[in-house]
Amino acid sequence: MSPSSVLRLAAHSAVLLALAACGPTPSAPPPTTPAPAASVSATNAPHSHGSHGKGKRDVVRVGIESLDVAADGSTLHLLLADYATNSKSPALLHLRSTDAGANWSKPIRVDVGATPPLAPHRGMDAQLAASGSRLVAIWNAPGTGFGGRGPMATAISTDGGATWQPGPNPADDGLPSDHSFVDCAADALGNFHLVWLDSRGGPKGLRYANSRDGGKSWSKNSTLKPETCECCWNTVAVGADGSVHALFRDKNPRDMAVISSTDHGASWSDPAKVGQFNWDFAGCPHVGGGLIARGSTLHALVWTGATGHSGAYHLSSSDQGRSWSAPQRIGDADARRGDLASTGGQSLAAVWDRVSDGESIVLAATSNAGGTTWREARQLSANGINAAYPRVVAVAGGYRVFWTETAPGQPGAWKSAMLP
Repeated sequence: MSPSSVLRLAAHSAVLLALAACGPTPSAPPPTTPAPAASVSATNAPHSHGSHGKGKRDVVRVGIESLDVAADGSTLHLLLADYATNSKSPALLHLRSTDAGANWSKPIRVDVGATPPLAPHRGMDAQLAASGSRLVAIWNAPGTGFGGRGPMATAISTDGGATWQPGPNPADDGLPSDHSFVDCAADALGNFHLVWLDSRGGPKGLRYANSRDGGKSWSKNSTLKPETCECCWNTVAVGADGSVHALFRDKNPRDMAVISSTDHGASWSDPAKVGQFNWDFAGCPHVGGGLIARGSTLHALVWTGATGHSGAYHLSSSDQGRSWSAPQRIGDADARRGDLASTGGQSLAAVWDRVSDGESIVLAATSNAGGTTWREARQLSANGINAAYPRVVAVAGGYRVFWTETAPGQPGAWKSAMLP
């Protein structure tokens, strides 16, 4: 089989799998040295895409297979999971940039002395949040849940990522079962807000906790929605007004929804659908969305597989997520796995991936009209590779986009590009 045929088969398989059912004062920063924004990888061994951690399947992962990025003022923080050959548990690496992602610090190991991560991968990435010199990383540890998933594990830094120490498990149920699909964000006061899925007492549901001491301790857990879709990633966004918002995929129908707090996470609204697609689907599509809070407005990028409406859509809300604008399609019917960012005002950037001619490519579009109109999409990834799961953050001069990719015979790598 030719390399191009192998690549097309891998991309096609990834799509099929995605539709399968589931289940004080800052210290001096680490020295920054020029490093190509192209990739960090521990090995040059052959690479194979996995199956999103389903069941007991033995998945071969080599190179960078998990990525998260956190923007804190003018500083970017990157968390990567780097798999060596024949390793089922990767090294979690932190990198830091103070020049909008043009150069990066040397990688620092995050998980030393902590519970090893259980197969973080795209769609269920190890997560990172930052507030000044305080950083929190969260990942899934081994346990008794589906696919061997278990409790959350954390690591914390008080010096901007120069050193890391193991932190506590944010969940208070004490169960060894699956606690995954986490997301975390820090607000303007330095509080960390965390959401995840677990099945305490019944079906998978959306849980919440916060930390006011940089991840050294976590609040009593709240159940935001007792039953949700089982395997889609969640997104938490914080507003400058003390609001906290969580985007998740609901169940029956499997449209996406937002649940909001206007008092720093003390109390929560009822969930509100983000687009009334009424998608009746007996399974988990493994696709979440993007959510940002800018001033009094929320912007969301959601995906649906509803017949005749499949694709990614931008919507906005001006009432703390209680109601949403009409969905506006971004890209074509094959657009999925999107993310959003804003530099302020009416500026927005949307990124997503799609399968084209058997290859998964990363695209981006910008709007200067608050999302009412968008410029023509541009392809960011190169041809002949499999690029997917983009993330975008606002930086000085525009936006920085990140994604992971593989080429035939090469390990997984991370890439980034500037979007003016």
